[in-house]
Amino acid sequence: MFKQQKVSVAVRQVLLASGLLVTVPVMAQDNSAAEASKDKEEKAFETIVVTGSVPGRTQIESAIAVTTVDAEMIKDFQPSSESEVFRMIPGIQVSGTAGPGGNSNIAVRGLPVATGGSPFVQIQEDGLPTVLFGDMNFGNNDYWTRFDSSVDRVEGVRGGTAGTFSSQSPGAIINYISNYGEVEGGLLRLTTGLGYDEKKLDFRQGGALSDNVNYHLGGYVKQGKGPLDAGFNVSESAQIKANLTKYFGDANYVRFLVKVADTQEPNYTGAPALADYDGHSFSNLRPYPGFDGRSQSNYSIHNQEFMIVNRSGDLERVEMSGITTEALALGNELHYEFSNNLVLDNKMRWTDMSGGFTSPFLNVVSTSSVIGSSLNGATVGSIRYANGPLAGTLYDQDYLNNNTNVHTSMRDVGSFVNDLALSKEYELGDQLVTARAGYFYMNQNIASDWHTNRTFSELSGNNPAMLELFDTSGNQLTANGIAGFNNNWGSCCARDYDLAYTDTAPYLALDLDNDLFTLDASVRRDTVDASGWALSGGSEFSTLVSGVAIPTIIANGSQENLDYSVSYSSWTVGGLYKLNEDTSFFTRASKGGRFNADRQIASGKINADGSLNQAGQTAAVDFVHQYELGVKRRGDVLDGYYSLELTLLKGDFKQSTYELSATLCGGAGGCVIDAEYKSQGAEILGTLRLGDFSLVGNATYSDAEKKSAGSSSWVRADGIPDLIYTLSSNYHINDQWITGLNVTGQTTAIDGAGNEYPSNYTLGANLKYSPTDNLQFGLQVYNLTDEFDIRGSGGVADASVSPTVISGGPVIGRTVNLSVTLSY
Repeated sequence: MFKQQKVSVAVRQVLLASGLLVTVPVMAQDNSAAEASKDKEEKAFETIVVTGSVPGRTQIESAIAVTTVDAEMIKDFQPSSESEVFRMIPGIQVSGTAGPGGNSNIAVRGLPVATGGSPFVQIQEDGLPTVLFGDMNFGNNDYWTRFDSSVDRVEGVRGGTAGTFSSQSPGAIINYISNYGEVEGGLLRLTTGLGYDEKKLDFRQGGALSDNVNYHLGGYVKQGKGPLDAGFNVSESAQIKANLTKYFGDANYVRFLVKVADTQEPNYTGAPALADYDGHSFSNLRPYPGFDGRSQSNYSIHNQEFMIVNRSGDLERVEMSGITTEALALGNELHYEFSNNLVLDNKMRWTDMSGGFTSPFLNVVSTSSVIGSSLNGATVGSIRYANGPLAGTLYDQDYLNNNTNVHTSMRDVGSFVNDLALSKEYELGDQLVTARAGYFYMNQNIASDWHTNRTFSELSGNNPAMLELFDTSGNQLTANGIAGFNNNWGSCCARDYDLAYTDTAPYLALDLDNDLFTLDASVRRDTVDASGWALSGGSEFSTLVSGVAIPTIIANGSQENLDYSVSYSSWTVGGLYKLNEDTSFFTRASKGGRFNADRQIASGKINADGSLNQAGQTAAVDFVHQYELGVKRRGDVLDGYYSLELTLLKGDFKQSTYELSATLCGGAGGCVIDAEYKSQGAEILGTLRLGDFSLVGNATYSDAEKKSAGSSSWVRADGIPDLIYTLSSNYHINDQWITGLNVTGQTTAIDGAGNEYPSNYTLGANLKYSPTDNLQFGLQVYNLTDEFDIRGSGGVADASVSPTVISGGPVIGRTVNLSVTLSY
């Protein structure tokens, strides 16, 4: 992998939580430019859909819920993480507080994430998955993809064909589509944080090498401490993507693609807060004194590296590097149209990829509850600062952080994927029938080892120090805050595994089209073969560190050897009625499956011969049922133009999966979560342009419920607000100045314990100045009023005091950045 000096430039933590914004690009104020802009918007529904559908059909003609977000829209919004890009797609529900490294819980259409990651949403690059499974432990699929200047647009397909045109994606496909150099030119963009340390350089260049060869090269380099000042560089990232396309005639082509990435980004694990609490709901949320989650985190110069006991049983020092990835991907794409209406499409990618998750988790407990408690066979008598300016003095604060320093090495997340499809058109009178048959193959490696240290540190947002604990006789019980190696969650979670999953899936799609309506049906048959081994923790022993005996667990306990295969089918049936060229209605029913991969291991589901036992067979595949009814409409209003996409939804699924969280399991050691979920609601995207003013609205309404195993009653699903919404407006002042205002927010949501968090919203603003056609200066402000808004719910830390101490994931506070873009 390549490693560069990572030039600075700022990631825009600016418009962090307004990710849903789909800002309409405003071009110029004069009438001709306004007309050009209107033409561009009118053609939005004419974009050819290339994700999760029969090729060659426009958005308004497709009987699916699909949204296209182009690079200009994303640039205007300035998302600071991949989850912020996803919020620009209706139906995708993320809190947007995990940080630019990833690790977001990505829900879709009110179907919540029972444990973590994105179990029902697949992220693709140029039509192929970046990883096969979206919820790999410590390897969620938002780690491995970065929006940069190489991307032309992002397509999001929800429901229906997402489960039959791709594997492991019954909820949605989010496809990053590259710029292939059809238009000559490029850009350089420098972005810097104002008042915080972060710099980013974006670049791209593309065009024609000859009459039948196009190329494109793009990427970014980034460095900084971030808007939640870590005291050291937590962002050090670079990515380059390139492609070369050779055309044969008007339609046929072969394309070669390459990506090289080396990224390091922070994962924010929350902050304490104060709230008024009535036993059921929180109100009047405000920052905790000394730890304001709008501008601070528990990253610290006093914890920027720490000791682990590695998979060989040796002491090793690791950096607090957040989420890291290294990737080399080589791809090939062939499109060939034969003379008899037979079309061949083949996409292939080989990826060598690895990464890591190293983060300071947060859990707020009272200091008095630790004093007098039992630790490592002794009674805690006192606590002192281990390092920092107060090193050696007694710790007398009311609360501390007793959560883990976790280091997970994703040694191998490499893959090989190929998707081959043949399609043929038949004319039956006035009807056009398209038949498409394909075969998908993907081998996904998942090799990882976990190191979850039991750790104590100061509760502070200003470079918190580590804490040493002593027994009643003054004997030291910890080593630089570490009270245990690999034992924070018990012997279950000192894991080491090397797994491989091979997914083969033939699929078939039939599509009938005439001037008034379309009908389609598709089916997919996935077979997943699992192999490899997994080790859990063995017996506890002591590791001597500076004369202190630290309890240690390593992965030398029971071993599982996987050797099983699971097959299942997914299907969808849908249709669209064309009322006229500006209005269409569609309906769809579908059943999509997804396979539970590494979350099956170390949970009592694997027999000694490598097969699945009854519990494993029951939990192997989760099925999602969805029903959709939608309308797509565009037209003129007053002297302007509008577009509208509205989809009514109903869905359900069952899930049985292994969970690590002590909060959800009621104690350390992990547990199996069995539950049913159902949701109904609507998603909407609307745009309006009146002269030089534009407005875009994006909202998802969900009535989501769950029923736990053994229960007969349905309750409100946690983590899913009833309504998530965004409004974004832009006004073209003249041919040089553009200004904009946006608001994004949500209604109330509950945590796993049923506590309700209040509704809230944040405001954002932007200003752009173009002294010439190819030079632009931009100023973006996120959270204009510096609102304290917790979107990622946490939990109660101490309800015995007033105000109550809680924890959660606040959105970034007022953040300002400046950019300058040279285009040519």
